[in-house]
Amino acid sequence: AAPPTFETDRQRLEQILKNLLSNAIKFTERGSITLKMSVQADALVFTVTDSGIGIDPSQHERVFEAFRQVEASSNRKYGGTGLGLTISRDLARLLNGDLVLQSAAGAGSTFTLTLPLVAAPMPAVAVVLPAALPRLPLRTQRQPSHSGSKQLLIIEDDPAFSSALAAIARELGFEPVIVSTADSAVRIAFEQPPAAVVLDIELPDHSGLSVLDRLKRNPATRHIPVHVISGTDYSQAAMEMGAVGYALKPIARDKLQDALRRLSEKASSSEKRVLVVEDNDVQREALLQLLGADATEVIGVATAKEALAALAKTTFDCMVVDLHLPDGSGEGLLQTMASEERYSFPPVIVYTGKSISLDEETRLRRYSRSIVIKGARSPDRLLDEVCLFLHQVEGEMPPERQKLLLDVRDREAVFEGRLILLVEDDVRNVFALSRVLERKGAQVDIARNGKEALARLEGAPWPDLILMDMMMPEMDGYQAMTAIRARPNGARIAIIALTANAMPNDRQRCLGAGASDYVAKPIDIDKLFSLMRVWMPRRDAR
Repeated sequence: AAPPTFETDRQRLEQILKNLLSNAIKFTERGSITLKMSVQADALVFTVTDSGIGIDPSQHERVFEAFRQVEASSNRKYGGTGLGLTISRDLARLLNGDLVLQSAAGAGSTFTLTLPLVAAPMPAVAVVLPAALPRLPLRTQRQPSHSGSKQLLIIEDDPAFSSALAAIARELGFEPVIVSTADSAVRIAFEQPPAAVVLDIELPDHSGLSVLDRLKRNPATRHIPVHVISGTDYSQAAMEMGAVGYALKPIARDKLQDALRRLSEKASSSEKRVLVVEDNDVQREALLQLLGADATEVIGVATAKEALAALAKTTFDCMVVDLHLPDGSGEGLLQTMASEERYSFPPVIVYTGKSISLDEETRLRRYSRSIVIKGARSPDRLLDEVCLFLHQVEGEMPPERQKLLLDVRDREAVFEGRLILLVEDDVRNVFALSRVLERKGAQVDIARNGKEALARLEGAPWPDLILMDMMMPEMDGYQAMTAIRARPNGARIAIIALTANAMPNDRQRCLGAGASDYVAKPIDIDKLFSLMRVWMPRRDAR
């Protein structure tokens, strides 16, 4: 009898059995197909038996080879087995089991999957993932620059513009450091966190938004104020991700000076002030306790009138507002703040138990950088958002608060329930990437080449995002992306290319074929997640 519990990777087991059953159906025109489970010694055994065309013993190993067919006539009639059996056996072995075949020509086939009853340690996989994958390292204090001056990291690939920025930065007491690529900027920022950052979006290797995302995801750099200066308007996305300001090129010298002065003020200020607008006395007091800290003053008010009075009197670093207020709506309060100059307008987080329609969300996004719906985990997420906009140094927080913030980021709303199409022929990469994406709350659909990817897109629903390997047999990623972009809805979906090469022209070749962005192998999973956050469509945009 089978044991009451069984320890293995459920998604991978289901994938193997689905592949075996799909293959059996494909090669069985009449007769029967059975799936049985039994226990043998310390193993659980699954057998899939069909009465189909069968396979000659001399051909058994060939069916486990990628894209090898038993014979030409079978290929013409049935279309071949693709990578189904290849990936199934490889997955079985990654689960410390095995998959074997018993068959004869014209006598049907039996595939036997054997898995240990107790999961053994997983073997190494090909994708190189950070050792601290689920968590980022904490630093106990902000690290000053080597010279003791305020270091300004200028991330800009235009030499003339970066030189002009550096000259103004020196006038304001900054020590400028200029880098021209996204990856080098992130590396330098992680090694020696600067006091502030000026960031361009159009960088030669990746979008500057991915730099902003990676800085704001790491507790060691999350507090650093970032001002974006770009020729392309991604202001809403950048401000929602935590930028302190956004300016469009061309920009006058006095505007540059104002932007750098603001960065200097943000970098040197340690005192923070938060305004909480909540009419429920109990919830307001709970928020004051949640958000309060040694260097943070939290002021709570119950009405729109009281909020406007506070905003006219002083400035705040962040504002948390409920939509339901006794003397009006939160949206009306935001409209008044925006229309009258006498009121300061800090970064706003809408925190409400009210159900919001897509039209309401679209209107609120004009004023608010973040919308948090009240629920069981919402206080944790609210704290995470407030800390982001206050530019607080997480390493200086109490350990329990640091742990809470890390926990809330482990499973992200941006990935929760999203469908990712992973197009990859290396089973080890499939295994590793599927596990980390599923851990984030995403659903992963797998295609083993470009043809399978196109077949997946024939039906519904379409995925939210595609991860596309470039080097695959039958149809490679370049051909597949070109075909996807030619479809009626193909221009809208985000595609991130996964390439084994790192040559200078790889990025342009990938972008030219239709990729939204690309990541070189071995895959830096933090970089991949960052790009996925940048390119993942908002739920109200689908």
